[in-house]
Amino acid sequence: MSCIVALGLIRDLFFRAKINAVAAAVDADVEYASSLDAIAPRYAATHPSVIFTDLSDAAFPALETLTKIRAVAPDARVIGFASHVDLKSLKAAREAGYSMTLSRSEFTAQLPVLLKASSR
Repeated sequence: MSCIVALGLIRDLFFRAKINAVAAAVDADVEYASSLDAIAPRYAATHPSVIFTDLSDAAFPALETLTKIRAVAPDARVIGFASHVDLKSLKAAREAGYSMTLSRSEFTAQLPVLLKASSR
């Protein structure tokens, strides 16, 4: 039986499909929020173990996004990912205090493990 283990702050529908395929393979579910304002209600509805953030998306600036997350989920594990060439976003996330920052390819490669580790 799968359960919601992750909240993805990801608007890229193709990447969501890729994440959903991996989640299905490890019997996990991922819910999504497409804006900063959607974080609190989506978190309240799902209580995920981990939150993934697409740092390359201008809708989710690192510090502001983490501030919104911490307001509703102070102890949540927050993982940010961005293109390997988007060093500015990755650095901003590390400085803001994200639990982990990864390039998009690293995130994709580690996703099965991240989802399994987050399963309850």
